[in-house]
Amino acid sequence: MTITCYPYGPLASNMYLIDTHSGCFIVDPSVSLDRISNHIPESIDGILITHGHFDHINALDEWHGRFPKAGIYISPDDMEMLDSADKNGSMVFSVRCSYNSKASDIYGLKLDNLKVLRTPGHSKGSVCLLFEEGEERVLFTGDTLFAGSAGRTDLYGGSSRELMASLNSIKDLDPDTVVLPGHGPSSTVKEELRNNPFFNF
Repeated sequence: MTITCYPYGPLASNMYLIDTHSGCFIVDPSVSLDRISNHIPESIDGILITHGHFDHINALDEWHGRFPKAGIYISPDDMEMLDSADKNGSMVFSVRCSYNSKASDIYGLKLDNLKVLRTPGHSKGSVCLLFEEGEERVLFTGDTLFAGSAGRTDLYGGSSRELMASLNSIKDLDPDTVVLPGHGPSSTVKEELRNNPFFNF
């Protein structure tokens, strides 16, 4: 499994390119193709979205325009955010973004190395994506979990109660699982259990 992180966009969101035995995928298409012109893959098999806030889907239409056969996958609970500047948060930052791409239910994506974890709290439809290949376990957490912190809950669809329940479910994962968040540096479940104050509430 090969993973490349591209941090950029309106709020320094992390976009990931992941190449696995089941295909090549973009996780959270927040970075314009112009920014990574020398690293654009020949093809991608899917665009996976951890949640519907605009800083994680900023370049969605651009990526789908380049790879129109690639499916777009997001939780049904966040689909409404794709074409609503009010709900995807862009209005808060005076950007007013909406996206025309049509998405499919991420829970219907069947890959033998992917588990989609339902982790609401930052948004109604936030998910974490657990890829497992051999001894490798990598969790894309979106804005549910960061290194040393957790996602805000004051935007549309947010819930502090649900976020804490979602974080609690992550505690049970293999402690060596690598955590790749939507912003900031990587970590591991072990490090977050040890250092993240949100796991001690």
